Amino acid sequence: MSKTHAWLVLCAYSQRGKPRIPVLPERTAEKWHVKANNEQRPVKPREVFVEIVNLLRICCLLTCIDRKVGSLAGFFKTAFTAGLLATVLFFISSKNGYALESIDSLTQSLDTLSYEYKGFDIKLKNLSMGETYDDNITYAKEDKLEDFITTLGVGMSALYEGKTKTVELTANIGHQTFAKNSDFSNDTQGMTVNFMNELSKYDRMSLTNTFTHTDAPIFFRSDIFQEQSTTTTGKFDIFKNKFHADYSRDVSKHMNITVKYDNDTDIFAGVDLSNSFFNRIGVESNYTFTQNTVFLASYDFSNRLFENEGNASIHTITPGLRQYITRKIYFDGKAGLSYIDSFDDESLIRPVLDTALSYEINKRTLAKISFVEKRDTNPYTVDILDYWRTTVAVTQQVSERFKCSQSVFYGSGEYISFDSTYKLLGANTLITYDINKNLKGNLAYTFSDVDSNIDTNGYLKNTVFLGLTAEF
Repeated sequence: MSKTHAWLVLCAYSQRGKPRIPVLPERTAEKWHVKANNEQRPVKPREVFVEIVNLLRICCLLTCIDRKVGSLAGFFKTAFTAGLLATVLFFISSKNGYALESIDSLTQSLDTLSYEYKGFDIKLKNLSMGETYDDNITYAKEDKLEDFITTLGVGMSALYEGKTKTVELTANIGHQTFAKNSDFSNDTQGMTVNFMNELSKYDRMSLTNTFTHTDAPIFFRSDIFQEQSTTTTGKFDIFKNKFHADYSRDVSKHMNITVKYDNDTDIFAGVDLSNSFFNRIGVESNYTFTQNTVFLASYDFSNRLFENEGNASIHTITPGLRQYITRKIYFDGKAGLSYIDSFDDESLIRPVLDTALSYEINKRTLAKISFVEKRDTNPYTVDILDYWRTTVAVTQQVSERFKCSQSVFYGSGEYISFDSTYKLLGANTLITYDINKNLKGNLAYTFSDVDSNIDTNGYLKNTVFLGLTAEF
């Protein structure tokens, strides 16, 4: 065990009364620093770790409570949260020796905190807080429940940047508190690993893996095209892991080929849903024929397996085109076919269409109209969804700090085997203001109106969100 590790263990352990705070080894103390006026100032650990030890003692008590009630998932959840919160507290507390007189100085101070370890830059990644008003939290057609939802989040990252390689590890925790329906309050923990490598001047690859755990309510209706027809409100846990890999090569000056692979795993504990496993492999290519014309082509094969409930496969072939009509107007289009082997062992052939017309009105404003028609699976329903959707969107950079976007969409979806159909009308508005380099304010409004051929389904929903996000 290293001196640093032994010192941390001693800090976490205490007898009755005040915890003993041993002296930080000199070499370790020099590593922790803040960058102010291009100077490196060593942090005073004795002033910082008193608060951390107290936090760890509370967190250890919480984990012991989880173990006593027999919740293994809760034990790991609390332990993970405790460790990350303690680390974040160290970063924030280490700045206490310097006056923070304004929001600017606070965010700038947090932005300069870092810890160098074997080439990795470990730092606070983001902080977020927000308040949402939701007039229909359970997506119900009748007997609606409204609530105010407080959301808090924090993330940290460890980044390594080489000449041709980049590795980043990001960890996030979040909490939602429902003011009126406290049973829906939940926690989320996540970890993401990103790896990028430029193999040569013409070859590059990237890998991404994201793991999340949450005990959020399982309503599954944030998107009409990934919807569960029944609501479940009991306590349960959802574990999700998403892996993505791609390799890209510039075959020539005009042609590029990309091969990609995706693997998704969805595990449900404490709820009557089957675990889901999804795999997809694909290849896509683009060829620049002229300055204004680019030919596109892609092939995808996907398979979704539900534990003890069979699987379905989809082959999709879509040639396409990007055409610049003028310097400000361009068209993207793909059209093809999907060959489907459904969960009921039925073979189907369906069209696929993905088109968009974009107009850059000026340097600050972009307008876009799009139409999508396709077939897909999701982790919650043992069926294939046949849907289409059209969207009109406008994004405007009003000023250097002020940005807003609006979209209106309408669509329809039908599950092939369940004989259930849905129609969706919705609108989104998002306003973002950059308070300073690191801090952003967000105001959002969403409207959804869903109709279904099933009497108990369908809903009307409005949400308003106001929040702050600090990114470092």
